[in-house]
Amino acid sequence: MATDKGQNWIRGTGSYTEYRYRSDSDKDYVKSHSLATLGDNPDSFYSKWGIHATELAKQEGVHTATIHMRVQNYGTPFQRKAKPTLCEKLHNKTDYELGMELSLHPQGIRRKVRVYGTAYHENPHHEHPLRGKVVSTRYDWRTDVKKTKFWLHPSHENYPHEARKGL
Repeated sequence: MATDKGQNWIRGTGSYTEYRYRSDSDKDYVKSHSLATLGDNPDSFYSKWGIHATELAKQEGVHTATIHMRVQNYGTPFQRKAKPTLCEKLHNKTDYELGMELSLHPQGIRRKVRVYGTAYHENPHHEHPLRGKVVSTRYDWRTDVKKTKFWLHPSHENYPHEARKGL
């Protein structure tokens, strides 16, 4: 990246520190204006949404430009994706959350939802003896699979608070 002066490259390895894994001081958040200044401006982000874009970006672990792109693309900074996945539609949980609940890999959860229409389908004729067990000592999906965020932020007006209580 031309603007970071090489500070986020790990020298000699050819790898780059991903934005979400950088420290807050390396994320180059834009300094926020005072509340008095923003209160006078009816077009400011704060007056429209009740939170600074930089504060929301820090909460989400993304760049401030990402928050502004959400407003441009979806009309609100509290919507993370264009539409929910099938698991989120049916169960109000991400595939990772369902996987942790049922002790199944998220890929298996997505297959159950696609084939049977629910993640909670059980085959009455077969119970696998290794279900929920860690087979390999070197690889455990619970630590390696990317934890996905729910498609709506809890501040969104359509967020299902009752269905997602305790998650």
